[in-house]
Amino acid sequence: MIAYIALSASGDGIVGILYSVAQLLGVYFCVTLHEYGHVLAARRFGIGAVDITLLPIGGVARLKSMPRIPWQELVVAVAGPAVNVVIVTLLLCGFLAFSNEALLYAFKGALTSAISGQGMDEQTLRTMETVLMRPSLTGYAMMLVGVNSMLVLFNMLPAFPMDGGRVFRSLLAMFLSYRRATWIASRAGLLCAAGMAFFALNSTPILWIPVLIAVFIGYAGLAEAKQVDTMESVRGLTVRQAMIPTNVSIPMDTPLAQIFRVWQSHPMHALPVVNDHGLVVGMLHLRDVKLAITTKQDVLTTASELVDRKHYLGPARIDEPLENAIQRGSRQVRQIPVVDPGGFLMGILDLDSMLMRAELATDDLLRRDSEASIEPEDLINGKMLTPPNLPERPNDFSHFDQTN
Repeated sequence: MIAYIALSASGDGIVGILYSVAQLLGVYFCVTLHEYGHVLAARRFGIGAVDITLLPIGGVARLKSMPRIPWQELVVAVAGPAVNVVIVTLLLCGFLAFSNEALLYAFKGALTSAISGQGMDEQTLRTMETVLMRPSLTGYAMMLVGVNSMLVLFNMLPAFPMDGGRVFRSLLAMFLSYRRATWIASRAGLLCAAGMAFFALNSTPILWIPVLIAVFIGYAGLAEAKQVDTMESVRGLTVRQAMIPTNVSIPMDTPLAQIFRVWQSHPMHALPVVNDHGLVVGMLHLRDVKLAITTKQDVLTTASELVDRKHYLGPARIDEPLENAIQRGSRQVRQIPVVDPGGFLMGILDLDSMLMRAELATDDLLRRDSEASIEPEDLINGKMLTPPNLPERPNDFSHFDQTN
């Protein structure tokens, strides 16, 4: 990005190149401060951050989770744009304190013209071009004022998962369920993204960056809505209710020549690797075994050398809330080992089938509770509700009227 900006400003000489690069760094510095606003606000509620990523179209702060309490999410969402408002305020205060009367008059005229939609007079236009188009401290400050103002206005659009969309979701969640609020906010975000893409594609020339931003908003909004739907489906459940009970594992010193034979009798795409004491030390994926064989690695390569160290985030505890455990999964990790408090293997949590298993476990618990609540006389009466063609109590028709 820096190289591209420098190349674009190469016609303005070394001063122009340095000024353009400084503008770029200033913009990304403000974007970083914006993201730190989200991170610090989330930290106040005990939520940590994974990382902050700067992209050509802006920045993204990845939090470990979003607050479930609506007003807390509102605070976290507003914190980013609030930082930009503070930056604009400080820059404008400095501008008013250190600018001369002629520049203040020109700025006032430009602002009035922008609000009213009328053109600027020749003197104002000449002054503004001198300040903004040529390298100067005042021009740099005014550029940052414009950038931060646009960050506030753009981010507060109700386009989920942008800041404005999260504000919209948090307000809805004060009156609706979290799942329903997310669904509505994500659909509103799709409408905003479609509108942005429509205007960008019908501009002359076509504005491709807004189109890319619109695609990102639509995809990210639907992806988070799907994630929330999954999280809400497992809320209140534990890992024990959704796991596959098994003690099948691979000793960490098992050589590659023997590892493949294990999968010939097990359908899982990944199996736990345990040490000499039976403690889980990682997960070995079938794809990694296949890669090792196809690349002709040494047949004495052990399972401990093939475990997935890049994506593995540790085992799930058997009594851990399911909504916390599934956060260790990803596209690359679909099976998570389940251990007891001592670290010994108790089973495997398969993310692709956990919802169905959790539903079956919940239904089974409800059925057992229902059966346990039946008193003996009710159970006896229930046995009387048998069709007449069965051998039990063939002459008892006293309850037929209740079954018709």
